[in-house]
Amino acid sequence: MAIIVNGQRIDDETIHEEAERMRPEYEKAFAEEAPAEREAKLQQWARDNAVERVLIEQAAKADTEPLPQDELQKALEAAKEHAEETMAEDQLREEVELHLRTRRLMDGVVEAVPDPSDEAVQAYYDEHKQEFMAPERIHAAHVVMHVDANTPPEVAEAKLKEAQKRLEAGADFGEVADNDSDCQDSGGDLGWFPRGQMVEEFENTVWKMNPGETSDIFATRFGFHIVRVLERKAAAPYALEEVADHIRERLAGQAREETIEKYLDGLREKATIEEA
Repeated sequence: MAIIVNGQRIDDETIHEEAERMRPEYEKAFAEEAPAEREAKLQQWARDNAVERVLIEQAAKADTEPLPQDELQKALEAAKEHAEETMAEDQLREEVELHLRTRRLMDGVVEAVPDPSDEAVQAYYDEHKQEFMAPERIHAAHVVMHVDANTPPEVAEAKLKEAQKRLEAGADFGEVADNDSDCQDSGGDLGWFPRGQMVEEFENTVWKMNPGETSDIFATRFGFHIVRVLERKAAAPYALEEVADHIRERLAGQAREETIEKYLDGLREKATIEEA
């Protein structure tokens, strides 16, 4: 059934296209619902989306303030690269102008939304700490000798045994890594990593170790390694300062969405919407 919004008709085909556009993500999100209920809700949401799009476009067209010509020209040139060859210049210009006016309208709707306060960020963090759990992690460094076409396994292992002797004699691990490893950078520092990030043989060795321990020589598909565990951290929430920017962006996004919803509700209240 078609819908008339302030005298503008939305036909069944437009609503059908909107439903099909939404369908893949929608059916993933509501996979547990009964098929009939899920389909009915999808169709209603498609209708609502189509109505809201028309209301926004009508509001954008009501704005008579001229668009900046440089912005319009730039958008037109970009649109021409993707437009169908059969599209008339006037039609393309009309679509581009509508897009720019719509964007300006929605930017204006949300421009007064304040940034989340530090108190709001703190409160969200306190209430949702389980969302910000850091997994158990290890900070390690290694000395490695790669096996390749120019370095057979026996040669790589022999080189690493020499490095091992220097370590056992008290040489600094970082210096040995920088001077004698095939990864000569930052003292062989691998940074922090959780379980499952390294190859199996590396995982099986490093996760059995404690901070300060140095492994024996072991092999992976990359070659031969000696690893030293520098630090370990148990699973725990990230510190607020590590996730504050993410929380701030989330809260700001929620505030913008709420403001847009209120704006759309206002457009609906003033509109004449009929089914035909």
